[in-house]
Order: sequence, then C-alpha cells, then structure tokens
Amino acid sequence: MGVNLDYIIRSDIDPIIPPSYAILNCVFFTLCFVGGLYFSKTTRIGSNNPQLTKDHPHVILNRGFSVIITCLISFTGVWFLIRLCGGFENSASILTEINTTWVLLGFSFPSRLYYLLNTVLIPLGLSMSLFIGPLFIKFLDKELPFQAAFNWRDDVFDYIGSLIGFRNLIFAPMTEEFVFRCCMVPLLALANFSHAQIIFLSPLVFGIAHVHHAWETYVSRGRTVEAAKVAILISGFQLTYTTLFGWYATFLFMRTGHFIPPFFAHMFCNIMGFPSINLSTYSEGIKKVVIITLIGGVIIFVPSLFPATNPGLYREVGKSIYWYNNETNS
Repeated sequence: MGVNLDYIIRSDIDPIIPPSYAILNCVFFTLCFVGGLYFSKTTRIGSNNPQLTKDHPHVILNRGFSVIITCLISFTGVWFLIRLCGGFENSASILTEINTTWVLLGFSFPSRLYYLLNTVLIPLGLSMSLFIGPLFIKFLDKELPFQAAFNWRDDVFDYIGSLIGFRNLIFAPMTEEFVFRCCMVPLLALANFSHAQIIFLSPLVFGIAHVHHAWETYVSRGRTVEAAKVAILISGFQLTYTTLFGWYATFLFMRTGHFIPPFFAHMFCNIMGFPSINLSTYSEGIKKVVIITLIGGVIIFVPSLFPATNPGLYREVGKSIYWYNNETNS
C-alpha cells in the first residue's frame, strides 16, 4: 500500500515504516547534524586555534556546508526508507516518489494567495502573542521598528547581510526545521506514532542536539571547573528551552502541514531570544503593566493554539495530511 497523501497517521492499518526504523533514522539524522559540526578541524571549537569560536567566519562557512550535506542526507534517507519499506506505489516513477517525499516534508504550497499568506502571518502572529511582554518592553525602550532606537540599516539589513546574522535568522532556522521537523515527523507518522507521541517525544532529539553547546561554553571559558559548571547550567537551560520550542514547532508543522510556519516561528524566536526582563528602571505603574503583558501573552497564546492552527486555514482541501480536520473554519 502506498503513502496516503490524504491523511497518513492511521491506527487502523499496519505502519508503512517499522517504528524502530523511524526512531533509528531520527537518531542518525541528529548524529549527522551534530557530528558534522565537529568532523573537521575547521569547524571544531578549541581545536588548534584557541581563538576559534562559533562566530568565526571559517567556522560559520564550514559548519554551514556540513549542515547542507546533512539536509541532503536526511532528505535522501526519508525517500530511501519509504521506498525500502514499500511506501510508494510499484508503478510510481522516481520523480513521482521524490515529489511525494517533498509533499510529506511540507513543501506543497497552496496556489491561492489567501492560504499562502495565512501560512506566514497567522503562525507568526501566534508566536508574537507569546512575546507581548518582551515586545512591550522594547516599545518602552523605543527599540521597535520606526522608533528612535531602531535603525533599519544596522538592525536589519547589515545584520542579516552578515554571516552571523544570516546564520542566526535564516540558515539555522531553515536547516534545523528541515531536519528536525520536515524529515523526522513524516517517518514517525508513517510508523503510526500518535500526535502526542510525535509532538512531545520527537523534539527531545532536537533539544539533545543542542547539548553540544555545553562543550563550546566549556572551551570558551577556559576549560576550568567553574567553566564546566557554567556549561552544564547553560546546557540544561538550552535543553529545556529548545525542547519546549520543539513541541510548539512540531505542533505547527503537523497542524498546518507546511514547512513555512515552524520556520518563521523559529526565526522570530531567534530574533527575540530568551526574554531577559529587567524592571528596575521603570516606575511602579509601568512595572505592573509589564507584568500584565507578560501574563496576558500566555493567556492569549494558549487558547489560541488550536483555532489559529486550524488546518482549514492553510490548505484548499481543508486539512493537513498529519492532522485530520474535524474543526469548522469559523
């Protein structure tokens, strides 16, 4: 039986891909992603050159190349595993198989502008709602676009045009979402893992993939006992934060069936960073308003999750291949 592009998570039939195969491939993709960052001496922090950091141009370029190779390996791995397990129709050509794989990876875009705009604006607005508090603080500090402390050339064009900015805002979100969402979710779905299992378990791999930053922190701080303590603390925090974001990004991908929503959510979160709230410079009245906006963001975000990601908002057919849509479009 071939892949059903109408809806692929089915508990009433045998899985197309054995669950163990799906899990092993997810682990393999992760090892390729992280291992590629350290495979060459030109990408290895603290190898022979103590001045080598993750922001060094040579490190950024060489790591970027290794990540692109990982993306190619991951795409090929998804296609090959589905083919190996008989997931494509016997009569299907290679081009048809590759096209089906792209659809599974969330690269089937709507033809109507309404749905295309929704894939960008609604998830981005949903993500922004969670950051109402930090955005309000930026407003108070006049750091938002069109305010006094914001400069389009310095804060946008020059930054994105730099290697560090391009990596942080474009390349990293794009490649990480491609590998950890687009390539892993289809395998787990075809192995008949449930929505909850895919959403809450698969991002653990995404979180663990960021643990390597502990080594970079340890090296950059001098390889001391104190550096090890800081590295463990920061790594634990990053593991928690990236896992939480992974839950959200996986939810977006499955609900919409598109690559675009988790990519823009990832990019926006990278722009904002983890909120650092310092209220000491504000009056008591302003402090209360900031606290209200922080709480209000969560209050708006949580109940908006399902309505804002209604699959009918993102596709002409009214559903996602990863989420059967029994919701109204109102």
